[in-house]
Amino acid sequence: MMAPFIYEEARANAPLHAQLFRYPLAEVPAGATSIRATGRVLRIFRNQTGSLHLGQKISFSIPIINRSGPPAPDGTIRHDPHRLAQARFWEVFLEYWEGEFGLVRSQLAPIRYPSWRPVCGPDIKGFLCEGNFTPPRSGKARW
Repeated sequence: MMAPFIYEEARANAPLHAQLFRYPLAEVPAGATSIRATGRVLRIFRNQTGSLHLGQKISFSIPIINRSGPPAPDGTIRHDPHRLAQARFWEVFLEYWEGEFGLVRSQLAPIRYPSWRPVCGPDIKGFLCEGNFTPPRSGKARW
Protein backbone atom coordinates (compact mmCIF):
# COMPACT_ATOMS: atom_id res chain seq x y z
CA MET A 1 0.00 0.00 0.00
CA MET A 2 0.97 3.57 -0.52
CA ALA A 3 0.22 6.55 1.68
CA PRO A 4 -3.53 7.33 1.97
CA PHE A 5 -3.12 10.73 0.30
CA ILE A 6 -2.08 8.99 -2.95
CA TYR A 7 -5.49 7.30 -3.17
CA GLU A 8 -7.31 10.47 -2.08
CA GLU A 9 -5.57 12.40 -4.89
CA ALA A 10 -6.41 9.61 -7.34
CA ARG A 11 -10.12 10.02 -6.54
CA ALA A 12 -9.90 13.81 -6.69
CA ASN A 13 -8.05 13.82 -10.02
CA ALA A 14 -9.66 10.87 -11.80
CA PRO A 15 -10.83 12.01 -15.25
CA LEU A 16 -14.04 9.94 -14.97
CA HIS A 17 -16.31 9.53 -11.94
CA ALA A 18 -19.64 7.73 -12.31
CA GLN A 19 -22.21 5.41 -10.80
CA LEU A 20 -23.06 2.17 -12.59
CA PHE A 21 -25.64 -0.59 -12.61
CA ARG A 22 -23.56 -3.76 -12.37
CA TYR A 23 -24.20 -6.69 -14.67
CA PRO A 24 -23.68 -10.16 -13.16
CA LEU A 25 -20.04 -11.04 -12.57
CA ALA A 26 -18.52 -14.20 -13.99
CA GLU A 27 -17.47 -16.93 -11.60
CA VAL A 28 -14.02 -16.23 -10.21
CA PRO A 29 -11.50 -18.83 -11.42
CA ALA A 30 -9.18 -20.26 -8.79
CA GLY A 31 -6.00 -18.21 -8.54
CA ALA A 32 -7.42 -15.24 -10.49
CA THR A 33 -5.98 -11.82 -9.64
CA SER A 34 -8.57 -9.81 -11.56
CA ILE A 35 -12.06 -10.09 -13.00
CA ARG A 36 -13.76 -8.31 -15.87
CA ALA A 37 -16.82 -6.29 -14.89
CA THR A 38 -19.50 -4.74 -17.05
CA GLY A 39 -21.96 -2.05 -16.07
CA ARG A 40 -24.33 0.57 -17.43
CA VAL A 41 -23.65 4.26 -16.68
CA LEU A 42 -26.45 5.74 -14.54
CA ARG A 43 -24.86 8.93 -13.16
CA ILE A 44 -21.86 10.95 -14.33
CA PHE A 45 -20.09 13.28 -11.89
CA ARG A 46 -16.91 13.92 -13.90
CA ASN A 47 -16.32 13.31 -17.60
CA GLN A 48 -13.11 15.13 -18.58
CA THR A 49 -12.43 12.89 -21.57
CA GLY A 50 -16.01 12.94 -22.86
CA SER A 51 -15.94 9.14 -23.11
CA LEU A 52 -18.91 8.48 -20.80
CA HIS A 53 -22.57 8.76 -21.78
CA LEU A 54 -25.72 8.03 -19.77
CA GLY A 55 -26.95 4.52 -20.49
CA GLN A 56 -23.60 3.46 -21.97
CA LYS A 57 -22.43 -0.11 -21.35
CA ILE A 58 -18.79 -0.15 -20.20
CA SER A 59 -16.34 -2.84 -19.18
CA PHE A 60 -13.17 -2.76 -17.08
CA SER A 61 -10.90 -4.98 -15.01
CA ILE A 62 -11.04 -5.14 -11.19
CA PRO A 63 -8.09 -6.42 -9.13
CA ILE A 64 -9.35 -9.03 -6.67
CA ILE A 65 -8.04 -10.82 -3.61
CA ASN A 66 -6.19 -14.01 -4.54
CA ARG A 67 -6.58 -16.31 -1.56
CA SER A 68 -4.35 -19.01 -3.05
CA GLY A 69 -1.09 -17.07 -2.77
CA PRO A 70 0.70 -14.32 -0.88
CA PRO A 71 -0.39 -10.72 -1.50
CA ALA A 72 1.57 -8.80 -4.11
CA PRO A 73 3.76 -6.03 -2.63
CA ASP A 74 2.42 -3.15 -4.70
CA GLY A 75 0.01 -0.23 -4.40
CA THR A 76 -2.95 -2.11 -5.86
CA ILE A 77 -6.02 -2.38 -3.67
CA ARG A 78 -7.58 -5.79 -4.21
CA HIS A 79 -11.33 -6.16 -3.80
CA ASP A 80 -13.36 -9.02 -2.36
CA PRO A 81 -15.35 -10.30 -5.36
CA HIS A 82 -18.07 -11.75 -3.11
CA ARG A 83 -18.76 -8.36 -1.55
CA LEU A 84 -18.75 -6.66 -4.96
CA ALA A 85 -21.17 -9.25 -6.35
CA GLN A 86 -23.73 -8.50 -3.63
CA ALA A 87 -24.16 -4.83 -4.63
CA ARG A 88 -26.18 -4.02 -7.75
CA PHE A 89 -24.68 -0.53 -8.04
CA TRP A 90 -21.10 0.76 -7.91
CA GLU A 91 -19.44 4.14 -7.81
CA VAL A 92 -16.23 4.12 -9.84
CA PHE A 93 -13.26 6.36 -10.63
CA LEU A 94 -11.99 5.61 -14.11
CA GLU A 95 -9.60 6.61 -16.84
CA TYR A 96 -9.97 6.02 -20.56
CA TRP A 97 -6.89 5.05 -22.54
CA GLU A 98 -6.65 3.66 -26.07
CA GLY A 99 -10.31 2.64 -26.18
CA GLU A 100 -10.30 0.93 -22.78
CA PHE A 101 -11.71 1.94 -19.41
CA GLY A 102 -9.62 1.26 -16.31
CA LEU A 103 -10.03 1.85 -12.60
CA VAL A 104 -7.88 4.64 -11.19
CA ARG A 105 -5.86 3.17 -8.29
CA SER A 106 -8.51 0.45 -7.79
CA GLN A 107 -11.11 3.00 -6.69
CA LEU A 108 -14.51 1.28 -6.72
CA ALA A 109 -17.22 1.40 -4.05
CA PRO A 110 -20.39 -0.70 -3.76
CA ILE A 111 -23.41 1.56 -3.20
CA ARG A 112 -27.08 0.94 -2.27
CA TYR A 113 -28.55 2.84 -5.20
CA PRO A 114 -27.65 5.68 -7.61
CA SER A 115 -27.72 9.16 -6.09
CA TRP A 116 -27.70 12.69 -7.45
CA ARG A 117 -24.56 13.48 -5.45
CA PRO A 118 -21.50 11.23 -5.18
CA VAL A 119 -21.35 8.80 -2.27
CA CYS A 120 -17.56 9.06 -2.56
CA GLY A 121 -17.17 12.81 -2.44
CA PRO A 122 -14.05 14.89 -1.78
CA ASP A 123 -14.52 14.65 2.00
CA ILE A 124 -13.82 10.87 2.01
CA LYS A 125 -10.36 10.19 3.37
CA GLY A 126 -8.20 7.09 3.32
CA PHE A 127 -7.23 4.30 0.96
CA LEU A 128 -10.68 3.54 -0.39
CA CYS A 129 -14.21 4.88 -0.23
CA GLU A 130 -16.20 2.06 1.36
CA GLY A 131 -19.47 3.16 -0.22
CA ASN A 132 -22.77 2.86 1.62
CA PHE A 133 -23.76 -0.73 0.77
CA THR A 134 -24.42 -3.24 3.54
CA PRO A 135 -24.53 -6.86 2.33
CA PRO A 136 -27.71 -8.82 3.09
CA ARG A 137 -27.52 -11.26 5.98
CA SER A 138 -28.39 -14.30 3.87
CA GLY A 139 -24.80 -14.31 2.62
CA LYS A 140 -25.05 -15.95 -0.82
CA ALA A 141 -23.92 -13.62 -3.60
CA ARG A 142 -25.56 -13.63 -7.01
CA TRP A 143 -22.95 -13.76 -9.73
